[in-house]
Amino acid sequence: MTRKILPYIFLIIPLISFSQLTQSETEKLRQELSTRINDLRLSKGLKPLIFNDTLKKAAEFHSEYMADNDVLTHDEKPTKYSTPEKRVHAFDGKNFEYIGENVLFSTVQSFPLKKKDIPVLAEEMFTNWKNSPGHYANMTNPEYVYGDLGFKANMKKSVVFATQVFAKKGYEVQNQLSKNAFGIVKAPEGCEKEYEQFSNLVLNMGNDIKIEGNEVVLYYHDISYFNKLFFRQNDGVAIDLVSKDQLECGKPNQLDMSPIYDGIMLKPYYSNEMVAANRAESDYRVITKVADIPEHLRDKEFSPSLILIKNGKACKNIFPAHVPRDDYELRPFDPVIKDEQSVELVHEGIIYSQIVNYDFKTNITNSVSLPTLEKFNAKIHSVKIKSFSSVEGDSIHNAYLHNTRADYIKRHILSVLKISNDQLTIDSKENWAEMDFQFNYFGEGHLSDLTHDSIKSIIEKRELQLPWDSLLFSQRRSEAVINYSGIYNESENFESLAEFNLRTAVATGNGSLANKALYEMYLSKDYNPSILFEAQIIDFFKRNKTAVGNYAALLSYDFFFDPYMVSDFLHSWFNRSDQLHNDAKVNLLHLYTLVGSYLLDNWDVSAERLSNVIHPKKIERFNSKEIKPELALNLNLTFLHYYGQVNDGDNISKSFYYIANYFKDLNLKKEDDVDLTLFFNYWSMYDLTLEHLIPRFKKNELNEDGLFILATTMNFTNYKKNNGIYIDVTKKALETNQKRWCDWINQDFQVKRNPEIKRLYCEVCK
Repeated sequence: MTRKILPYIFLIIPLISFSQLTQSETEKLRQELSTRINDLRLSKGLKPLIFNDTLKKAAEFHSEYMADNDVLTHDEKPTKYSTPEKRVHAFDGKNFEYIGENVLFSTVQSFPLKKKDIPVLAEEMFTNWKNSPGHYANMTNPEYVYGDLGFKANMKKSVVFATQVFAKKGYEVQNQLSKNAFGIVKAPEGCEKEYEQFSNLVLNMGNDIKIEGNEVVLYYHDISYFNKLFFRQNDGVAIDLVSKDQLECGKPNQLDMSPIYDGIMLKPYYSNEMVAANRAESDYRVITKVADIPEHLRDKEFSPSLILIKNGKACKNIFPAHVPRDDYELRPFDPVIKDEQSVELVHEGIIYSQIVNYDFKTNITNSVSLPTLEKFNAKIHSVKIKSFSSVEGDSIHNAYLHNTRADYIKRHILSVLKISNDQLTIDSKENWAEMDFQFNYFGEGHLSDLTHDSIKSIIEKRELQLPWDSLLFSQRRSEAVINYSGIYNESENFESLAEFNLRTAVATGNGSLANKALYEMYLSKDYNPSILFEAQIIDFFKRNKTAVGNYAALLSYDFFFDPYMVSDFLHSWFNRSDQLHNDAKVNLLHLYTLVGSYLLDNWDVSAERLSNVIHPKKIERFNSKEIKPELALNLNLTFLHYYGQVNDGDNISKSFYYIANYFKDLNLKKEDDVDLTLFFNYWSMYDLTLEHLIPRFKKNELNEDGLFILATTMNFTNYKKNNGIYIDVTKKALETNQKRWCDWINQDFQVKRNPEIKRLYCEVCK
C-alpha cells in the first residue's frame, strides 16, 4: 500500500493593518506566488507544479477557515474536513494521494491592494516559505505533480491567510483481477498491535514467499506461530504483484492508489485453506500455496508483496527484501584413535559372514517363511543365533516364545549345515533395546525411563497412537550369523587384511583385535565402508565397550553410508556412558554432531529424519571430562538446529548465545564480523547485526561485505529509514562497489520505494 506522507507545515509571520481581497487580486497573487515556486523547482531540475481546481478549492476552503477563526492550523473541527487529504477528497479529489500542505498568514496589509503591492506580498510569502526547511521541502518535493493556492483576508487584523495544497494523482494499475480488492477493505489504524509480539516473525514473512511456476508458496518455520497469526477463519494473506516498471527511473513511482494493494492483487487465501493445503514434511513447518498466478502474468518480472488480512481486513503490507544470511559450519575436529601396539594382525580367521533373518508373528514360534541358507566351500567357524520376543504381554510367556524360536532356528540350520552344538551360541530375550530405539524414533524417548511393566500396560491399552503391530513385528525379527573361516590370501581375498581382522575379531569377541583392525583401517582408508554396517559388526560394538572409541572414529568418516543405523548405535550407548573411557565419549559426541547435522541439514526435515536425531537432553547426560572448545561448539551448533526444527525457543536461545559468544571472543578480523552477522541474520537476530556493525561503521572498520550486510539489513528491518546513518551506510556501500550496489537495488527493486535510494540508483546505475 502506498504510504501517505503528510508534511503539513505552518509558519507564523509577525503582524505589522486591514480590508478584503478582490477576485482579481486573488488571481494575480496566485499567479505571482506560483511563478516563484515553480521557478525554484525548475532551478532544482524539477517539473513545475500544475494548477488543479480540486486542490484550489481545498486550499481556498482552508484559508477561509483559518481567516474566519483567526487560527493558523492544518486541522479543522468538522470531521469531514479535519485533515488536508479529507478536504481534497471532499472536493471530489479521491484520485489524489501523497497530499501535503503549506500555510501562513502575512504581515499587515492595506486594502485594497495596489497593483505594485501584489508582487511584494507574493515575494514575502515565497521568501518565508523558502526560508523554512519544512515548507521548502514541500515546494521542492519531486513527488508532487500538482499544486494550487487559496487566500483569504482576516478583516479584523488586515492579514492574508494563504494555503498551498500539493498532491499527485494516484496511479491505477491495469488488469486487476478484482474491481473491489476481492471485498477486502482497509483495517482501522492500530490493527498491527496484534502482531507486536511477533514483530520479527512477521517481518520475515515477506521473504518467506516464493514464486514456483504458476504458484506463490509460503514457507513458514513455525506452525504454532502460524496458527496464532491466523487464528480466525477470515484471517489470511493476499499476494500483491509489484512489477519493475512501476518503480522505473525518470518518472514517479507508479504504485496503485488503492489503500489495499500497490500492484496486481491476487485472490486472498484464508487460514483454513492454507492449513488444509500444508505440504510440509515436518510436523512443525508450513509450506502452502497462497496464490495462483494467472497465465497472462506468468512471463513478467514481479516482486510478490504480502498483504496480511486480519479479521477480513487488510492490516499490514510486507515487502520482500534480500538480507544476507548464513549459518556456521561445524568446526574441524579430529577423533581420538587408539593403537593396540601389543596386538598383531592375524592371517587366519573369518573370511565371510552370512546373515540369515527370521520373522515371527504374534505368539507363533515358526518363521513366516524359511530363509535360504547358502553353502560355501569353506569351514564353518561358528553360528550365532539371536532370537527375540516382542515386549508386550507376559514375560514368562515371552521367555517361552524367544527360547522356542531360538530352537526353531537352530533346527533349521542343523538341517542344512553340518555343524556341532559346540559351534552354536544362542542369545534369546525380550527385545527391549529395539523398543527403546522405537520410542526415540517416534519422539517418545522419555517412555524408556518407565518400568517394563508400565510400558507393557501402555502397549496393552494402546494408549499411544503408534503403529504397534509393525513395531512389535519388527521386535520379533531374529537372526543367525554364520561365520566361515579360512586363511587370508591378499591376491584372492576381496577385503583388506584389516577388514579380515575386524570380521575375525567380531566373530571371536576379541575387542583388542577389533581395536587394532579399526586403527589400521583408519590410517590406510583402504576398506569398504559397508563392513562397518553389517548387522553382526554393529551389534558387536553396541556391546563391546573396549572398541567403541575406534569404531566411532571410523564412523565419523562413513556415517552417511547409513546415518539411521549410526543413530541407533549412538542411542545404544548414551544411557551407558559410565562404562566408557573419556576418548570413547569424545568420539561418540563428535559422531553425534556429524550425524545430527546431516539429518537436520534441511529446512523442512521430515518426521522420519528428525526422529533419528537423538534428543540433546540425552547428550547432556553424556558428560566428557575434557571436551575441547571446538567440540563443545559443534555440539551447540547441532543442538541449535535440533531445537530450531522443533521450535523450542528457550533452548534455541541457550545454544544461540553460546555460539555467538564463542565467535565474539574470537572476533579479530573484519571477516569475522561478516561471519558473525551472517549467523545473526540466519537466526533472524537482526538487531544484533545492527548493534554489532553500526559502531564498526562509525569507526570505518568494515570491509565491503560488512558494509553490504549492514546496508541490506538496515533496509530489510526498516531501520530509521529517514535517519542520516542509514543513508550514509547506503552511500558508502555504493562508493565501495558500484556494480554490487546497483545489482542489489536491481534485484530488490522495491527498495526504490525510498525516494533517496531511487534517486541514487537512477543517477548512478543507469
